[in-house]
Amino acid sequence: MTPVTPATPAAPAASRRWRGGTLQHRLLALVLVPLLGMTLLVAGLVRDRTAQLRSVDEAVAQVRAAVALDAARVAVVQESVPALVLRARGGGAGPRELVDLEVADVERQLARARAEVDRALAAARGTLAAPQARRTAETLRLLRGRAADDGTAEALFTDYGALSDRLGVDVAAHVRRARAQGLDGAGTAAVGDLLRVSHATTLASAELPLLLTAALTDGAGTGTARGRFVEVWGGYRHAAAEVVANSSPDVVTAWTAAVAGRARAVDATAAAAATAGQEPPPDRLPALLEANARREAGLRATFDTAAALTVDAATARSRRVRSELRALVALAAGLLAVSLVGTLVVRLSLTRPLDRLAAQARTVGAGELVDVQESGPEEVRTVARGLAAAVEGLRRLRDQAQAVADGDLDSEVARRPLEGPLGEVVHASVSQLITAIQERERLRADLVHQASHDALTQLPNRARAQVLLERALRDAEREGHRTGLMFVDLDRFKHVNDSLGHAAGDELLRVVAARMGGAVRTGDVVCRLGGDEFLVLVPVVVAPDAATGLEGLREPAQRLVQVVSEPVRLRGREVAVGASVGVALSGPGTGPEQLLHDADAAAYRAKAAGRGVVEVFDERVRAELSARSATEEALRTGLERGELVLHYQPVLDLASGRTRSAEALVRWRRPGHGLVRPDAFVPVAERSDLVCDLGRWALREAAAQLLRWDAEGGERAGLAVAVNVSGRHLASPRLLDDVVEALAAARLDPARLTVEITETVLVDEPLALEHLRALRGAGVRVAIDDFGTGYTSIGQLSRLPVDVLKIDRSLVASIDAGHAALVRLVVSAAHSFGLGVVAEGVEEPHQLAQLVATRCDAAQGHLFGRAVPPEHLATPRLPAPVEPAGAALAGAAVPLPVPRG
Repeated sequence: MTPVTPATPAAPAASRRWRGGTLQHRLLALVLVPLLGMTLLVAGLVRDRTAQLRSVDEAVAQVRAAVALDAARVAVVQESVPALVLRARGGGAGPRELVDLEVADVERQLARARAEVDRALAAARGTLAAPQARRTAETLRLLRGRAADDGTAEALFTDYGALSDRLGVDVAAHVRRARAQGLDGAGTAAVGDLLRVSHATTLASAELPLLLTAALTDGAGTGTARGRFVEVWGGYRHAAAEVVANSSPDVVTAWTAAVAGRARAVDATAAAAATAGQEPPPDRLPALLEANARREAGLRATFDTAAALTVDAATARSRRVRSELRALVALAAGLLAVSLVGTLVVRLSLTRPLDRLAAQARTVGAGELVDVQESGPEEVRTVARGLAAAVEGLRRLRDQAQAVADGDLDSEVARRPLEGPLGEVVHASVSQLITAIQERERLRADLVHQASHDALTQLPNRARAQVLLERALRDAEREGHRTGLMFVDLDRFKHVNDSLGHAAGDELLRVVAARMGGAVRTGDVVCRLGGDEFLVLVPVVVAPDAATGLEGLREPAQRLVQVVSEPVRLRGREVAVGASVGVALSGPGTGPEQLLHDADAAAYRAKAAGRGVVEVFDERVRAELSARSATEEALRTGLERGELVLHYQPVLDLASGRTRSAEALVRWRRPGHGLVRPDAFVPVAERSDLVCDLGRWALREAAAQLLRWDAEGGERAGLAVAVNVSGRHLASPRLLDDVVEALAAARLDPARLTVEITETVLVDEPLALEHLRALRGAGVRVAIDDFGTGYTSIGQLSRLPVDVLKIDRSLVASIDAGHAALVRLVVSAAHSFGLGVVAEGVEEPHQLAQLVATRCDAAQGHLFGRAVPPEHLATPRLPAPVEPAGAALAGAAVPLPVPRG
C-alpha cells in the first residue's frame, strides 16, 4: 500500500488555523469594543471625583488657615490693650486712675500677649496663611518699635486696629475661598456659620480697645475714638444677632456660652458707654479686662467650633466622594474581570482544545509521544481519548527501554513489570540493579551533604555559602541585577550558652535556624557560618540603584530580627536572644569576600548601635570604615610612640570636703590633630585587641603617676586613682595579670586603684563577674560607671562584686523630679548594701547641694575641676564640711570605699 505523504493534511491544517484565528479575532473584537467604552466612561467619572476630592482638601486647608489667622488676630487685640495702657501712662493722658495702674503688671500682660501673638503667627506659617503671617509679623515688628517711641494712645490703637482689621479681612477671605470650592449643602451652611462668627468676633475684639482708647485719650481724638466705638458696638450687636438667628444649633450654643457669665460685664459696660456715655470706672478696669479675656476665649472657642463643623462637613463630603470613587473603581474592575473571564472561558472551551489536539496529533505523527489532554466539547474529547490510548501503549514500551539504557532506575516505569514471561525476567534483573546503584548513590549524597552543610542546623555551611555566593554574583553580573547579603549575629547567645550549657545552646541554634528558614522569602538561602553567626543570601535584588535595593532589604532583615527575638523554652525556662543584622548589596565587580566583609561591617555597626538593629552598608559606612581603619593604624602607631597621655579629674569626698582620688581619662596627642578625646578613638580600639593594649598602658601609667605624686609630696600625695576598663579587656584572661603587674611596677597598695566598668559589660561578657571577683580578691576596688543607664537593677547590687556606684551625669543634671527621686533611691540602696556612691557631671552649686542632702559620698565634675594633665591637677576643697539635714538623727554617712589619705 502506498504510504500517505505529509503534504496531504497540510491544506486542512492551514484551513483550521485560519478559522481558529478568525474566531479568536471576532471574540476579541466583541469584548474590546464595549470594554473600551466602559473604560472611557469610568475614567471620566474617576476624574470628576478626583477633582471633587481636591476641592474638598483645598476647602479644609483654607478653613485651617482661617483658624490660624483668627488666633493671631485675637492675640493682636489682646496685645493692644496693655500697650494702650502703657502708652497712656507714658504720655500722662487719660484718667489719673488708669495712668497710675501698676506698670509691672501691665508690662507682664504685654509680654504674655506678645508671646501669644508670636506663637499664633508661627502656627499660621504652617498653613496656607503663611504669606499673611509673615506680613503681619513684619508689621508687628515695626508697630512694636513705634510703641516704644512717643505718640498718642489713640494713634497706637489706630495702628493696632488697622492690623486687626486686616487680619479679620484675611480670615474672611480664606473662609470665602473655602466656600468657593463647591462644597455640598452642609459644607456651604457650615462655611456661612464660620463667616458670621468671624465677622462677629472681629467686631467683639475691637469693642474694649476702642472704649479704652476713648477713656485714655484727650481732646479731639476722644470724639473720634468714641464714634468708632459706637459704630463697632452697633455692628457687633447686629452680627451677634445674625449668629444666633441663622447659625446651626452647635454654633448658637457655643456663642451663648461665650457671652454668658462674667463675659456679660463687657457687654453691659459697652452698652452703657455706647447708649449713656458712661465711662467704665477705673477701679473696675482689671475685672473688666479679665471679663474681656474670658469673652475673647469663649468667642475664640465659638470660632473653633464653627471651623470644626466646617471641617467635619468637608470631611464627610470627602468620605462620600472617596466611597463613590472606590465603588467606581470596583465596578470597573469587576466588569473588566467578567469580560476577561468570559473571553477566556470561550477560548478555553472552543478554540484552545481544538488547537491543542491538532498540535498533539502532529507531534505524535512526528514520532514524539506526548500526553494527550481531554478538553472541550464531547466530540473533541472522544477523539482525544482515542489518541491517548494509542500513545500510552507506545510510551510504556519506550520508557522502560530508555530507563534501562540511561540508568534511570528510580522511575516508576522501570519498576513496573511488563506483561508476559519476558517481562518477569527483565523485572527481576532490573530490581537487583536498582538496589545496588541506589545504595551507592545514597552514600555519595550523604557525603556531599555533610561536606556542604552544618551538622547541627542542616543549613549550608561556610564553604557552601561561599559557593552559593560566588554563583549568585556571577548570575547577577550576567543578568544585570544585584545580589543582597544579610549577616546575622545573634545577641546574648554567649550568655545562654554559658548559663544553660552547650546542649541548650545547640538546641537554641536549631530553633533559630528553623525560624530564619521560615521567615525568608522563596529563593533566599539561610547559611550558618559557625558559632552564632548566620548568613542570608538574597540572589536576586532588582532595584534602580543601590540605595533603593538596600532599603528593600530592610523589611526582610527586620523580620529576621523579630522572629529570632521571640522567646524560646529551654529546659523549663524561657530564654530570649536577639539579632543584629548587617545588610550589603553587590555592585559591578563586587567579589564574594568583599560582599561578606561589607555585610559583616554593617552587622558590627548594628551591634554597636544597641543590638536588635538593622544596618545597611552604604557609602557612608564605607567612608567610616576607611576612616576607622586609618584611625586604628594611627592609634596603634601612637601607642608605640608614646603619643597617648592621661588626664586626671578630681573626685571630692563630700563628707570631708577634700579631694581623695582622681579619675584617669585617656587623651591622644595625635600629630596634625591636636589633643583627641577618647570618644573619637576608643570605639575604634574596642573593635580589636588594641583596646586591651590601651587599657594595659593606662593601668601602668596611672599607677606610675601615683608613685610620682607620692614622691613629690604635697596634697596630691596619697591620692587614689580610677581607671576605665573596656568589656573586651575585662573578658581577657590577661586582665588580672595586667593589673597586678601595674601595681607591682609602682609598688602601689591595691586599695588605691579602682577599676571602672559599665553596666552593659555585666550583661555582654559572661566572664565579667568571675574576673571582677578576682580583682577584688587582689584588693582592687571595682566601680560601676554610668549607673542608671543600663540593665542592672537595684536588687542585683547585693550579688555584684562591686564597691562603688557612679551615678550617670544625665541623672545628676536632670531637673525632672523622677530622676531626682531615682538618685535618692540609688544612694539609699547603695548604702544599704555597703557601697559607696560617686555622682558624675556635677556642674552647678544646686546640684552639689542636692547630692549632699541625699548623703551622696563623693562627686566629680566641672564644678570642681576639668580633666587636666597630671602636673596641673588641683585638689580642691569645699568651703567647709557640709552636714546634711537630719544627719544628727540619721547617723554617719556610708564612707566612700577609697583610701582617705
